[in-house]
Amino acid sequence: MKLNRFIAYERTILILFLVYIASSLAVNLINPVWPIYIKSYLSASMTELGLLFSMSNAAAAIMQILSGFLSDKYGRKRLHALGILLAAFPPLMYALANNWIDLVPWVLLSGFAIGLYVPIRWTMVADISSTEKMASAYGLMNISWLLGFTVGPLLGGLVADFFGIRFPFFASFALMLSVFPLTLLIRETKKQQPNALNAKSVKAGVANGYMATMIIFSTINIIQGLGVGVTGPVIPVFAISNFHVDYTFVGALYAIGFGVASIVVQIPGGKCSDLFDRRKVMAVTFIASSPFFLLLVYSRNMLELIVFMFLSNAIFNLSWPAFQTLMMDATPYSRWGFINGISATTFWLGETLGAALSGILWDSLGMLAPFYASFFAIGFSAILPLLLKETRSN
Repeated sequence: MKLNRFIAYERTILILFLVYIASSLAVNLINPVWPIYIKSYLSASMTELGLLFSMSNAAAAIMQILSGFLSDKYGRKRLHALGILLAAFPPLMYALANNWIDLVPWVLLSGFAIGLYVPIRWTMVADISSTEKMASAYGLMNISWLLGFTVGPLLGGLVADFFGIRFPFFASFALMLSVFPLTLLIRETKKQQPNALNAKSVKAGVANGYMATMIIFSTINIIQGLGVGVTGPVIPVFAISNFHVDYTFVGALYAIGFGVASIVVQIPGGKCSDLFDRRKVMAVTFIASSPFFLLLVYSRNMLELIVFMFLSNAIFNLSWPAFQTLMMDATPYSRWGFINGISATTFWLGETLGAALSGILWDSLGMLAPFYASFFAIGFSAILPLLLKETRSN
């Protein structure tokens, strides 16, 4: 029996790994050319460009909470597969658009699809993992997602140069469509429990501070989303204006400074989560990474900028497995999908607020202001994990 469970676990983890990396690669293929395509090829103004992004983000935010709730009620597999299938078609329609208005229904569909499948896939990992294996499983899944984030933009820019700016959209469509059959091979991961047991688990979870825990995790997400979002739009401007590099080099900065930096710490992060108090892992990594978010603006050359960006994201993202595992452990099983939806939405809200503030701070207080805001936000967030309870038995 144990052998059968082990084989089923390994099979599901392998399929999920392939789904994660292929879908992440498909999404990130179009990232380098997407804003340029909208503005230069479809004649959108900067305001119209921002409107399209806002539409997609709003659709994703609304759907994320609903997705988690529905997956708790009806199961994960079919909703996850539907999200992947729907996500395949917007890139194809982007490539066929004649003006920016043609994009409106498809960016809404893209946001809807992403909001549908993203919270569910993180819940599926928790469904199939024991408490002892959950942090390591999350570390592995993070690696697969980040591989797509690292390779996708570089590959997308390369094929756009060789085959034209519309080619990455066709490639994204074909790759995402090929992921759909893989999702059908995943077995339903939601555990079937008697209704009485479900009700009991929810009641016990509320009694143990489930709502308070959800509020703390949501607050961490909003503050950290703000800290990350407030420098996101200005880092490329800072790099180009100060070091006079080309767009390819900026892409490499993100590939190394975020993608590679986040990949290399996922397995160590899972081990730290398994060995140490998860609250302390989170607090230490948050406070230790915050100075490097500030040092970015004091870089004297491009090499220093890459090093500081690498260190900030590597130390900060060391906490991902601990964060996700503690959140799952502190949540009643019957609310796992819902809490993942809340988590995704609250980080997005913080990131959106940070992005909105970044230009205002830069214009009104100077180039240093967004980076100081990031430093204070990430550093302050280190206090909040200490308000949580460690869920693992000693």
